[in-house]
Amino acid sequence: MAFTSKISNIINGAINNQITNSIGSMVGNFAASKSQTSKVAAKLLNKSPLEIENINPTSHMKENPYQYGTVYYPEETANLGEGHYVIFDVVMHNSSKFKATNFNGGRISTNTSNQVGENAPTGKANSIASIKRGGFGAASRVGGVKSGLNEKTPTHSYISDSMILYAPAPSMKFTYAANYENLDTGIAGILGHAIGNFKDTKGIVDGLKAAAKGMPDAAAIIGRKALFGAASLIPGFENAESAFDKAKGQAMNPQMEVVFKSVPFRTFEFPFEFAPKNPNEKDSIHKIINMFKFHMLPEYQGTTKGFFNVPSEFQITYMYRADRNTYIPRVSRCVLNNMTVDYAPEGVISSFIPDNQGAAPTFATMNLSFTETEIMTKERVADGF
Repeated sequence: MAFTSKISNIINGAINNQITNSIGSMVGNFAASKSQTSKVAAKLLNKSPLEIENINPTSHMKENPYQYGTVYYPEETANLGEGHYVIFDVVMHNSSKFKATNFNGGRISTNTSNQVGENAPTGKANSIASIKRGGFGAASRVGGVKSGLNEKTPTHSYISDSMILYAPAPSMKFTYAANYENLDTGIAGILGHAIGNFKDTKGIVDGLKAAAKGMPDAAAIIGRKALFGAASLIPGFENAESAFDKAKGQAMNPQMEVVFKSVPFRTFEFPFEFAPKNPNEKDSIHKIINMFKFHMLPEYQGTTKGFFNVPSEFQITYMYRADRNTYIPRVSRCVLNNMTVDYAPEGVISSFIPDNQGAAPTFATMNLSFTETEIMTKERVADGF
């Protein structure tokens, strides 16, 4: 029995070694053939804007949320359970021939709703439904401007698409400005107190003359301006006034004033990094890039191509969980005036295994520059802008 037992052990060991060696060889070959894929996967995991942890981000969803009308990136943003994100609602031109169609991954198809995404069938876009249940659907997010010609004659009111992306840190910077100009008011500055009494410009010349009589300095300056103005017409006396002041050791006060002129439009920068972790994110990134590109450009008006319908506008909303983050200022209607996409931001072209559309990049960046279409005033700041 002992001999038989030893023989059995030897045979079993040999079989086990052979199986182990075979399996090891197969695993080694597989690992070698997939080494490039492993490197890419590790790189993507490090590049991802959000940590994945050990939670299935779509465990609560029964169907794929990546439908035309509402597109997410990254996939975790679809949960809307934690963190900050930004919604870009597209508002199309009222006369656009594309407003009743979808631009889905480069293919145009029929669209039957102007609130796509939020009117999705039950089971789809649960997170969008959550926003809507909170009373903050697209119709609530998108508002009109309160200045300029389009306040009374709006040209964009058709809500077509919504893109939901993570909030990049540079997008949290808000700049407010007011333009002032330094002006040399001269004699008018001296007469400023008298000018301030005029309710309008009617009779201002007679008023200035009357004011000058009561102000010796003003009368003297007016007289010298007339004298030296006439002298400057004589060749060689062009700088007579300056020579006179130099000889007297004096300089006329230019009466400088800081005068308010205007309020510039605010601008917003959104730099995004795209590192898809799965096919859904790869497709979503392709859709997002195409949709921004499509809506930022004009379209021909009619068949003669003599005019353009201006591009779509964008409503940008900063969100936290299922509602607007009121600690972040609101943004009015914007236009997308610059878009840069880099499919090889690290100087090396890297792509996934090709499919029927080509080879999708493993890493890309997109920089968006928006300009607000209305100026900020006290009234708008009081509204949360």
